Amino acid sequence: MALSVVNWNVQWATPLSARSPEILKRIQRHSPDIVCLTETDCRLLSGFGGHIIEARPDFGKRAANHRRKVLLWSRQQWSDVDDFGSETLPPGRFVAGAMETPVGKVMVIGVCIPWHNANVNVGAKNKKPWQDHSAYLHALVPILTDRSPIPLVLLGDFNQQIGQRRRPYPPLSQPVRAELRKTMQAARPSGLTIATAGLGLRGRRAIDHIAISGDLSAATLTTIDNLDGDRRLSDHFGVAATLSSHK
Repeated sequence: MALSVVNWNVQWATPLSARSPEILKRIQRHSPDIVCLTETDCRLLSGFGGHIIEARPDFGKRAANHRRKVLLWSRQQWSDVDDFGSETLPPGRFVAGAMETPVGKVMVIGVCIPWHNANVNVGAKNKKPWQDHSAYLHALVPILTDRSPIPLVLLGDFNQQIGQRRRPYPPLSQPVRAELRKTMQAARPSGLTIATAGLGLRGRRAIDHIAISGDLSAATLTTIDNLDGDRRLSDHFGVAATLSSHK
């Protein structure tokens, strides 16, 4: 048995966006059991049936009520839903839930980690590059440490290239790299592996990622193209995986 997972930042596509039918078509090709969308509209997957849980709408900027930084869709009913995370997380960038899947019960956490210039040149304008990004990772550590010991999938917009041989853009500091390693190691009982770390498309490394606990493995990994001829469907390409259990 396998669990099919799709993760994509769709750059605020709505049900009325001209690009949305193709976005949905490309997601459906993977026959997903779980979908994580970031920078999305909470109505976008309404035609899929299934069950949706969403982050809170307050994510720091004025936006339409249907906008969400992150949501999770599943074929099965969610339980243990959490759209808060902790007081140290910025609002609207976290949602979690558990569900029964083809590989057993799994906890899924969807995130939208702030980009490197969050609140640097826009917004509050009171932060240094990577400061909000690093603070978000730091706030995730106790959440992952205290979670129930069932298989975990952590996915969403990480806003960070992983395992890049050449110097990434924008440059990452050692503290930011160390914070990510600490975050991945915090999950119990066996830490997390970023399965999509090596994925890329047209010379770009993924920043939308799927991380899995040690009791899961990725049987297949692939990208979802963000170009449709000359049309750009999103400024991110998506990622997809089929996961299996070691049990």
